[in-house]
Amino acid sequence: MDLVLQDEIRELMRKSSDSCVSLYLPTHRAGRETLQDPIRLDNLLREAEKGLVAGGVRASEARELLQPAQQFLKETASTRRLADGLSMFISRNFFKYFKLPLRFYERLHIGRRFCLKPLAPLLHGRKRFFIMAVSQKSLRLFECTEFGANEIELEGVPRSMREALGTGEESIPLFRMSSQTSNPGTAQMVHGHGGAVESEKDRLRRWFQNLKESLRPVFRQEKIPLVFAGVEYLFPMFKQAEIYKNTLGEFIEGNPDEIDSLELHKKGLPLISAYFNREKTQAIGRCSELLGGPLASASIADILPGAVSGRVDTLFVDTDAQQWGRYDPASGNVEVHSERQPGDEDLLDLTFAHAYLNGANVYGLSSPEMPGKDAAAIFRY
Repeated sequence: MDLVLQDEIRELMRKSSDSCVSLYLPTHRAGRETLQDPIRLDNLLREAEKGLVAGGVRASEARELLQPAQQFLKETASTRRLADGLSMFISRNFFKYFKLPLRFYERLHIGRRFCLKPLAPLLHGRKRFFIMAVSQKSLRLFECTEFGANEIELEGVPRSMREALGTGEESIPLFRMSSQTSNPGTAQMVHGHGGAVESEKDRLRRWFQNLKESLRPVFRQEKIPLVFAGVEYLFPMFKQAEIYKNTLGEFIEGNPDEIDSLELHKKGLPLISAYFNREKTQAIGRCSELLGGPLASASIADILPGAVSGRVDTLFVDTDAQQWGRYDPASGNVEVHSERQPGDEDLLDLTFAHAYLNGANVYGLSSPEMPGKDAAAIFRY
């Protein structure tokens, strides 16, 4: 779902028209607040019609342009099936909307391009991660984002230890319980002894080596993090086999055969969030260190031409800020205005689109997180 959404957002980034309408609205999944969502959307559409007319569009054309959104409003008023946030993009002969697990500030934007900065949290590619659920009887691999998990079909990969190694003793415990203890009513954990335990460990090691080879075509050149899900004694053996090098040091403990994909995703999010927060913090710190030198800038006049040419490696943008002005692609000149003037566009949003389309890492941040005022960038060269 996330990868498809990213392709659709790329399509939006490439569109331009005389009247591109972008709407963002915080919405609700349940409760009495759902009754207010259609009313607030209706108010935004009324403002959009007024804004289009004020910009020179005839009233009849403005109503026609907004007709698909009005139809969506009618359907929403009856079903009230929304998520945490609604984004809507409208231009002549074009209409697209997303119900998203993101909370937006309510906003309306009319210009030559769609306003897309609020969608930045969906576009940072490094927020992808794997969850691998491993038991002796089952193997499942999920490609995830912070918003959901999709199971990957593992063609040609053994789905259990029996399938990989053939028949054998698969359920011999690595530990056994003994009730012979000095304290009545308690049990004592005793390490197993003898060849049977060693044989079980050897089978597990051979199974993990088999998995390593079988999964090589699945992982290819992937470097995104992986969260292991399984019982405690399997995790160190999994790590030792180096089945996937970027496996987190923390894991989801328990029998994964008893946990569905939604619960696995829920348990994995706190682990992966800590990982990505460290990554974001490191990127912000690196930008702060480089500012003042040739490989970083906090000036939109430097960053925008760099984004257009593909020079920007990492972009940080305040998703709630706006910088109005004009950009001349022929000369690379950037003209910044303190207030919006006729013909202006949001230079931050333009920079955001070009940077992402040219393969930059993009971070949509709040104002306190920003290494610069409204935008900052690390350059490739």
